[in-house]
Amino acid sequence: MPLHSFSPFSLCSLQGYWYRGTGTGYWYWGTGTGVLVLGYWYSVQGTGTGVMCGSYLTESLTEKRRKIAHVDRISNLPDPILILILSLLSTKESVQTSLLAKRFQNLWASVPVLGFDFDDFLPDDHSEYLDEDEENLCEYEENFTKFVDGVFEHREPSNLDSFKLKWKEDESDPTPATAWLETVAKLKPKFLSVHIFTENFNFEVPDSVFVCESLQELELELGFEAISPRSVNLPCLKKVTLDSIEIVDEVMQKLSGLPALEEMVLSYCQLNICDISSGTLKRLVLDGYHNDKTPPDISISTPSLLYLEVRSWTMGRIKFKKLESLVKACIHYHEFDDEDPLFLTGLSNVTYLELMLSEWGQLQMKDVLKEETTKFPTFNNLKTLKIGEWCMTDEFDVLAHFLFHASNLEKLTLLHRQSPAGQYKMEISLGLGDNVDIMEINGRKNDKIVNELVKRVDTHLKTRRKTNIISSS
Repeated sequence: MPLHSFSPFSLCSLQGYWYRGTGTGYWYWGTGTGVLVLGYWYSVQGTGTGVMCGSYLTESLTEKRRKIAHVDRISNLPDPILILILSLLSTKESVQTSLLAKRFQNLWASVPVLGFDFDDFLPDDHSEYLDEDEENLCEYEENFTKFVDGVFEHREPSNLDSFKLKWKEDESDPTPATAWLETVAKLKPKFLSVHIFTENFNFEVPDSVFVCESLQELELELGFEAISPRSVNLPCLKKVTLDSIEIVDEVMQKLSGLPALEEMVLSYCQLNICDISSGTLKRLVLDGYHNDKTPPDISISTPSLLYLEVRSWTMGRIKFKKLESLVKACIHYHEFDDEDPLFLTGLSNVTYLELMLSEWGQLQMKDVLKEETTKFPTFNNLKTLKIGEWCMTDEFDVLAHFLFHASNLEKLTLLHRQSPAGQYKMEISLGLGDNVDIMEINGRKNDKIVNELVKRVDTHLKTRRKTNIISSS
């Protein structure tokens, strides 16, 4: 390839064009029309002769970059990509994109995801503002319902992948939502989420939702209203989440008997039920549930269950039965029924157990264990044990029982908190097995009580390789 050197401001001719150098360097060119200056290739177009300075080259490139920067690359994307992007927005935002350009004018109508939130139609200070003027609330309700009705009227008659509706305003009337859900059920959605909470109006989920055969996931929050479908036919449903709903035994039997159901989450529900039975359920979460004044026995029989989480202020009387496949259990209790405290028997197959008892709950268990020591279950598979919300006043009786009955335990975690009375009793005797090789204590590193605990427990950990003291947040 020919090579020419030049001094500052020298001229050279290439393919009939004159070029002026801006400094000492080399100009390279080959068979193509153009020139490579200081490692940058500049193409030559057009005909004629003259002088082209380095400053002109720089200006031309800058102009080219400016033009490239103003290219609307988003509008040039294919429809499926743009529709996917719009599906990540709320429906209100998606509709607003129709004002950007003609390219977006009707795209929102093809988005298979709809999401409506009444709060998006209220002013930022609506909590105080609406209390003073109920007429404004009616105006916002009207705007919201008109918008949702307009979306259903103008969107393409295609099926939905997902539908979300959130309507939480105490004085609001969510009656129009019934017709919306009836329409949605006909569009064969895979995911349906409905959160409606109003004080002065009772809302009933239409029966069409419970016979929507395309549904794979269902979320309902109704402000402690009951659901009472005449029939339930959800053959594809894999996950159901119910929040603040009254559930009776007949409805639970229909839901837990669904053929594809794998996960059930019940949060702050009023469970007037006797049984949760399922041969397919793999994950079950009971979070903050409650019963009527006279709580019934609740039997959980789920032989395929792998994960169980129970969080409740009052335990009631839960019987864990047929949990042969259970691997992980997280139990958080404030107190439990004095008649049946050894609920742990049904959890004896787990490899991971997280047990959070309040101080009162531990005192209850401690009193019972004095009389029921021989009934404490054996945890042959338990590898990891996490005990929380404990205090030093209980002499570690509960923990000692676990360690005596978990010969294969590998990791023990204690979550330390100071007793309200500030009193600790450090006379402990823990029967730790030889397999325990890691112990973690969640507490302050400079806490004298924690340091003393580590010192005393250390004598019982014969093969322990590591003790972690994790600082509390």
